[in-house]
Amino acid sequence: MKPSTQTAAVGSDLLHGPVASRLLTFSLPFMVSTLLQTLYATTDTVIVGQCLGSSGLSAVSNGSQLMQMISMICVGFSTAGQVLIAQSVGAGNTGKIRQIVESLVYLVIGLSVALGVFCVALCDTLLTALNTPVEAYEQARYYVIICGCGTIFTGLYNMFSAIFRGLGDSRHPLLFVCIASVINIILDLLFVAVLGWNVAGAALATVLGQLASVVFSVVYLYRNPRLLPFPFRLLQMRPHGETAGQITKIGIPLAIQSAAVQFSFLFVSGMVNTLGVDVSAAFGVAQKLRNVPGVLTQGLGLGTSSMIGQNLGAGNQKRVSQTINWCLIFTTIVNALFGVAFALTPVLCFRMFTQDEAVLAYAGMCMFTLVIELPGRCLMPGCNALVSAQGFVKFSMTVAFLDAFAGRVLLCWLLGIVLDMGALGFFLGYSLATYITAIPVFVYYISGLWKKRSILVSKTD
Repeated sequence: MKPSTQTAAVGSDLLHGPVASRLLTFSLPFMVSTLLQTLYATTDTVIVGQCLGSSGLSAVSNGSQLMQMISMICVGFSTAGQVLIAQSVGAGNTGKIRQIVESLVYLVIGLSVALGVFCVALCDTLLTALNTPVEAYEQARYYVIICGCGTIFTGLYNMFSAIFRGLGDSRHPLLFVCIASVINIILDLLFVAVLGWNVAGAALATVLGQLASVVFSVVYLYRNPRLLPFPFRLLQMRPHGETAGQITKIGIPLAIQSAAVQFSFLFVSGMVNTLGVDVSAAFGVAQKLRNVPGVLTQGLGLGTSSMIGQNLGAGNQKRVSQTINWCLIFTTIVNALFGVAFALTPVLCFRMFTQDEAVLAYAGMCMFTLVIELPGRCLMPGCNALVSAQGFVKFSMTVAFLDAFAGRVLLCWLLGIVLDMGALGFFLGYSLATYITAIPVFVYYISGLWKKRSILVSKTD
């Protein structure tokens, strides 16, 4: 069934037209927006690294890892809403879209406030568990407390982006991310480089950038009522029990799996931190560099997930397969280009973040392990998008736990500690764990088992 005119007008028509060009043009704003998100997160690292040295780098690295775990829980619920919205658009069920959006607002606000309180209250416990280097501890503490107080903006920021993605709108998430990025970069330079507020200034710049994005999103929805198939009025919204239950049923496993993966990253960081502040800083820089091709392919994955969701709702499995195939091709091209750059210019890449020779000494090692990881990352965006768009949370959660514990934690412990490979073992174990996720989801796709699953919404209210 074709979606109603009002709903279809919200974003792109993902049900018709050439698959490759439709996917690329729809995903391009997501690619740019995810790159900008990484840019403003990376800006903290670049400015802090150049101004404060390895202790500042380590503080931002450890603090941002904790906040990433918190934000990924919010993302899990937002993604659940996106899945249901996309399938509702494909099925032409506009009444369901209203119930999903209204319920999602209540869930995300409540969840993000609770997570913020948790993060601030247990800040010292969490940083101690991470083995945060003594030189970086106090600055990391300021970072976590400030970002923890702004968790509600992180939750709403991700929620609005997910709503737009589900509707098939890739332009507005890009607009609001641009706003957040520009404000964050300007405030980073002001707070850290000019006013000398150190890592606390970087954290405050991040929170204020996300707040600005949320404000612009709300104002835009109020002033442009045709963006949604119903008027967006926060004070008139009410949660819908059955729909909130659907979101929660999908969102909890997604949040758990995201938290598990991030927890494994924190666990690995704790092991890395035992080797000293220089290795900790190098590991943090490597994550920022890893994120560059990662966020571009993540943008493709976001576009692919929305396109798959709508076509699943419309019952067009052939177009779903074509969408995934083109996503695999595009992600391979992106990773190949960055793989060459990382392999040929490791020290140059590191110098964007630091001039500390002790940290630069690990550049070649970090980039070697990162390049090994890239083939697995070619498979993940498209195949993960299929699992996500179907709402197949049991499978995705199982794979995530394998990735987190049988992969990152076990491999890093085995290579870094048992085999006594030190920093190389930790870096290599972290990269090889990617294949524990990539292989199962790729097998799920090529096996055709996904064609037997039903969608989560009906074509009627």
